[in-house]
Amino acid sequence: MDGWGAPAPRPHGRGREVASAGPGRRVAHGAGVLALVLVALTGLVWTVAVPPDGAARGAGATSALDNQLPPPPPPPPPQQWRHVGGDEFEAGRIDRSTWTVYNSPGGFGHGLRRPSAVEVGDGLLTVTARPRAAGGGVSGGIAMHSGRLHGRWEFRARTDPGTGYSPAILLWPDSERFPEDGELDMMEIPYGDRGAATAFVHHGAENHILSTETPGDFTQWHTFALEWLPDRITWYVDGAKRWEVTDPAAIPTTPMHLCIQLDQGPAEKWIPGPDATTPDEVRLQVDWARVYAPA
Repeated sequence: MDGWGAPAPRPHGRGREVASAGPGRRVAHGAGVLALVLVALTGLVWTVAVPPDGAARGAGATSALDNQLPPPPPPPPPQQWRHVGGDEFEAGRIDRSTWTVYNSPGGFGHGLRRPSAVEVGDGLLTVTARPRAAGGGVSGGIAMHSGRLHGRWEFRARTDPGTGYSPAILLWPDSERFPEDGELDMMEIPYGDRGAATAFVHHGAENHILSTETPGDFTQWHTFALEWLPDRITWYVDGAKRWEVTDPAAIPTTPMHLCIQLDQGPAEKWIPGPDATTPDEVRLQVDWARVYAPA
């Protein structure tokens, strides 16, 4: 609802050579070695069970570094779709032949959108918001130059926690006529803890809104897809169908293009403003974005 749219290295010890002096010494030495082995094993178990920061980690928990490593690619889309565009973000720079980089006032009128907030590296697009930057905070985004009428849009993304910022990956009308020509929000996460992702369909001159959300930890990598056909809009998260809209009045009838942005609040009844808990940097990261046409 854009509104405008390796474990830590272990120390290595060196064993001591002890001369044998008869059976008594040999037995004592053997017992000492056994004790050392037991101590070492105890230390190993402790190292595995309790990470160096002293906090036990559950099976589902990860470190911040883990978030830098996207999982393997998902299976291909259904056979009724053919790949016609998008970006794998492998070039090490923004492809200006595909994308326009925002350089404008911020979403909802707060802060600034600047090209300096957007970069491509390590196979990822990263949009970084800095709430304490001059100008009331800086964030950014990119938009495809042109769109299409109907298709499937698919991407993998994650975002840092941070009150006051909502990542928004959406379809915006090529006509720039909002709300008359609609808006399709494929992933918005206004909640600072990133505990749920939302989807929206905006339609009509009075900006009618349909919406849904799904819970999860969206600081981790998830795959989203939206299929837009003349008679339906279908939303998927991690390959599972989560929502479908079939009301003819709600389905756009003009071409739309992909936008990826990190919006700054406050926005009434939607996003709070950044506060003292908001980190100095909040990132939206996208591994890839793909566009498909009906086969």
